[in-house]
Amino acid sequence: MSTDLRFRLDFVLAVVVGVVVTAPYASQPADAAAASVVLASSLMMRRILPTAALAVATLGAIGQLVTFGSPMIGIVVVPMIIYGSARWGDARLGQAALVLGLVGSVLGPAAWALNRSWSTTALIYFAMGVTGCAGIVLAAYLVGRRRREGLENTQERRLSELERSRLRLAEQEQRATVAAVDERNRIARELHDIVAHSLSVVVVQAEGGRALAAKRPEQAAEVLGTIAETSREALEEMRRIVSLLRSGRTEDPTSYVPTPGLAEIPELVRKTSDTAELVVFGELPQTGQALGLTVYRIVQESLTNVLKHGGPAATARVTLAFTASSVEIEVSDTGRGAAVEADGRGHGLQGMAERVALHGGTLTAAPRPQGGFTVRASLPLAGEPTVGLAPLNVVTP
Repeated sequence: MSTDLRFRLDFVLAVVVGVVVTAPYASQPADAAAASVVLASSLMMRRILPTAALAVATLGAIGQLVTFGSPMIGIVVVPMIIYGSARWGDARLGQAALVLGLVGSVLGPAAWALNRSWSTTALIYFAMGVTGCAGIVLAAYLVGRRRREGLENTQERRLSELERSRLRLAEQEQRATVAAVDERNRIARELHDIVAHSLSVVVVQAEGGRALAAKRPEQAAEVLGTIAETSREALEEMRRIVSLLRSGRTEDPTSYVPTPGLAEIPELVRKTSDTAELVVFGELPQTGQALGLTVYRIVQESLTNVLKHGGPAATARVTLAFTASSVEIEVSDTGRGAAVEADGRGHGLQGMAERVALHGGTLTAAPRPQGGFTVRASLPLAGEPTVGLAPLNVVTP
């Protein structure tokens, strides 16, 4: 409700009450009627200016008490003003109105009942008057205060709900931001693994092919075939990623990436280098798609690092051990190890660490004291079928 409308309603109320409380005293002295008019006029300010309304009502009530020795109809304005002070004023104004009303509850009956005698009947009337007036004053204050507290509580609940809504929106935005960051990290890992490995294989094969073409031209075709096959696979994987990014299919963390797994690791080792060997302990377990892809990428990235940093004479050994509760991975090489100076631009080890952390596993990567580099990872088979160990199975190129 607007302030203007409130004032209009209170103005009409003040006029109506003013007419009602002054009409019976038309034949009385003018000062009594004037006091009633002043008391009634305070009603027009009870909502927009509750402090001023209380002051005007106090003056009018005192005027009635002084000018007329009997209760006047205008007294009905008093509980209305006390209610308005408690309802629309602050706590201190409501308390002030209550105190003034209680004082008036004593002074009024005293003037009405004890102005002529102090008889027992007068004292009884006085006590009844004080009790009745004080009860009305207190009831008006409590009702007004309760209404104010109710509206304040309602407003607080609304503000709390707005704050909760704001926090929910902020949380949703934060979750969306985190999801977007995770999505970018997954894409970055896949792109890095695909591009870095494929290009490293192509570079190594091309360099070896150049020397081979001069010594054994008949084997150059095999080298070129490996380069072509690796390039085609890289292009196909890139096409899949781009296609899935454009279609927006992100319901599964691995839905947009190629899904090589444990079964493809022997072929990966064979194509990467003829100086790498694979050793497998245990039977191949039936792992989930995400875990199989993680193992494949760890081996792929480790072999890529061998090609990039190990040197031309480096050999690599990939060891996979499938136990009843985990997959153990070790990739070691005889390359330059600690002698390699990092340029700070690589993300391979970081990507491996992120992949392993997603499965609750552990990863260590460090140079070997005797030369070379070793990467070890342990991935738990949580929820995967358990299998027993089988005899040693060695797969070499």
